[in-house]
Amino acid sequence: MFTGVSEKLERAEYFLNNMNALAEEAGGFPYIKKTQELRANLDGFFFEVLSAKDFFLQGISEYYVLGLRKQEATDIATLKRRLESKSESKALEVVKGIGKKLDAKDTWLWRLNNYRNSATHRELLHLGHKIEIIHAVDKALFDDIAEAKKQGKLRIRPIFNGQEQSFPPDTPKVVIPREHIKTYLFKDPNDPQKGNMDTEVLLYCEQSLKLMRGFLENSYNGLGI
Repeated sequence: MFTGVSEKLERAEYFLNNMNALAEEAGGFPYIKKTQELRANLDGFFFEVLSAKDFFLQGISEYYVLGLRKQEATDIATLKRRLESKSESKALEVVKGIGKKLDAKDTWLWRLNNYRNSATHRELLHLGHKIEIIHAVDKALFDDIAEAKKQGKLRIRPIFNGQEQSFPPDTPKVVIPREHIKTYLFKDPNDPQKGNMDTEVLLYCEQSLKLMRGFLENSYNGLGI
């Protein structure tokens, strides 16, 4: 693999491990109170995992002696033109494949790149908590929530490890199991109307890291060097 790519993936894994540790300490990802620490690690994860792709493109430029500056080498169009001029067909196909995944909306690489750009350049990434209750499994819990909502007294607040919260006597209190509370990113940070991702934040990051590692390894093998 090209210099720096593996190191970038290791750093992404470092940030992911930090988030897992924060979640374990808090008793679950939705209960993390150290929000600044969480945000720093989430942003760091997206930055590093996408940097691995950029380092890979720079590695292609250096290996084939394309004479591009580092910032030019991460531009897909510029890299393709230079590879075409040198008749490096295998490398050209690899770069085209990366470009297609970056450009095709809603591919895993496009979405990952969009999260990185949002986190580092535009805004804080949305972290939405969702309560998932299966009626057939926990009917009593479902009925308690329905009654509280009917009375207009439904208040949902997480109780952190080692803490207690007091409620007014006339306010129904519903204890929601931790496993029923999930945290998601928006599918598209630029379009909240599309709703949440289908995969929880930590699992999504784990899957994304695995996908990026496999994708870059396959791309490197495709170069035939």
